[in-house]
Parts: sequence; structure tokens; C-alpha cells
Amino acid sequence: MSRVTEKVLKDMHRYIESNTDENRSMEDVQRLVDDFVKNYNNNIPEYPTEETAETFDDYLELAYDADTIRDAKKYAKEALDLDPYNFDAESLLIDLKTSDGTKLVRDYAKAVQRATAHMEEEGYFEDDCVGAFWGILETRPYMRLRYRYVMSLIRCGMVGKAREECVQLLHLCEGDNMGVRFLLMHIYAYFEDEERALALHKQFDSYDTTEMLLPLSILYYKKGNYTKATQYLKRLNAVNEDLKKFLRILTGENVGGFDGFEMEGGYRPETIEELMVELGDNYFLFVTTDEYAEWAMKKIKKFK
Repeated sequence: MSRVTEKVLKDMHRYIESNTDENRSMEDVQRLVDDFVKNYNNNIPEYPTEETAETFDDYLELAYDADTIRDAKKYAKEALDLDPYNFDAESLLIDLKTSDGTKLVRDYAKAVQRATAHMEEEGYFEDDCVGAFWGILETRPYMRLRYRYVMSLIRCGMVGKAREECVQLLHLCEGDNMGVRFLLMHIYAYFEDEERALALHKQFDSYDTTEMLLPLSILYYKKGNYTKATQYLKRLNAVNEDLKKFLRILTGENVGGFDGFEMEGGYRPETIEELMVELGDNYFLFVTTDEYAEWAMKKIKKFK
């Protein structure tokens, strides 16, 4: 869901709250939803400009679409001035201010600490909210901020701290709308944490997905359990039609290598596109397991 869609949903919630009381029925809510959608479709707001921008959402949109870093910073600051707890604007400003990985970690750590204190004050860490984050629109910018913090930790090789953050994110959002489980699975493979890796896979119904099966195969390879490593590799080969193509790139059998790869038709799950995205997002694991690709390539050639 885009931030624009989130803004529309927030406006709709405000419309419902301002036009009903605590005794509202489902019929009342549906009628108001229909009225809001009808009014919105008849009066779709124009994209904000510097002259027409009024709300923090307007300035945030301008910041994301700005042609220069200078303008992006200016608009993001305007958004933050209008809403000091606009975590999307704060995250954008952090990214724009520096490319130094260590400073990013420090800035994000401070931002997360401040944001968490605010969310606690607002009551979002009460029992009826914890576990349902993301389903609550107001928690999404906070979750995005914390995920950006995780990625800054990964960039600096602080994989242990990233693991702790991922566990917390899954605690806050049990449905994992952001796909944190996939990053965490690669982290468990990095640390050869078999028990937690299997528990995580089971938590999400043990589905045979590329981003679960590949790190599990790597985990068992690292532990020297070639039987289980092969079992997961077979399951992965059955799921992802481009596994052999991907391994040929990793091992150098494909002469063009990464330079010869192009994303065709956008991202597609269970194809080489997913594998290449997985490689980029979890390079900390793959950079330490070059020999796994060689081993897997030999194995996969023997599969029927």
C-alpha cells in the first residue's frame, strides 16, 4: 500500500469519526464509507505543488519527488515542522544528510529511541496493539523507520544488532507485512542458528518460498549437514525455475555474470529476479559462502 493510499484511508477514518458516535452500526459505517469514496472520486485532489502544499503529507510527497537533494531536504523539513513525529520525513532526512554508514546507524538509533518513546506515550505499546502493528495506520511510519534502522545495521556488518531489531519488529507485527522474516532467516543462517531458523519457518507455516529455502540450505551446508542442505536445495529447485541460472551467475559459468543480467518485466516471485533481489538484500550471508554456490551447482546438475 502506497503512502498516498494510507493518507486517503486516514482521511476516511477521520470522516467516519467526525460523523458518527460510539453507538454507530456497521450500516452507518458502510454508508459513510460509500459517501466518502463518492465524494473523493468526484473531487480527487490535485498533486501538491510548493504553492498549494498545506499539510505534512503534501510536503512529504514533494520531498519524495524533488529533483534535487536540496529541495528534498527543504520539503522534508517542512513536513517535520508541521508534524514533529512524522517518522517518514525524519527517515528521509537522515538518508539525505549523509552517506556515512556509521553516522546513519547512530542517527537512526537516536530516531528510533525518540520514536519509540512517543509511541509508548500514545499507547501503541499496550497489549491490544502489540502484535497488530501495521494493521494500525498510525504505526506504519514507525515500522518503516525501524526497518530502515535494520538496513543501516546490516550495511555496517552489525548483524547481531539487526537480528535483535528483526525479532522486535516481528513481535510488534506478527503478520509481518514488511517481510522481516526473510531477512531474519538469512541472519539465522549467518549465525548457523538451526533451532531459531526452523522455528521461524514453522511460524510462517513452513511455506516453500525462495527466501526461506535458500538460507536454510546454506545454513545446513555451513553446519556440514550436506543431506539436509541437499533436501532444502531440492525443494528450492522445485519452487524456483531459475535456480540453476542464478547459480551459474554466482559460480561464473555464465560468462556475462551480473553484467549480463537484466530485470525483465519487473520483479517476479520464484524467478531469477527474486533470487537477485535476495542476493542484494542479504549480501552479508552470500559474501561468506562462495563455496556453497559451487557445491549447489554440482548438486543441482544431478537433480532430475
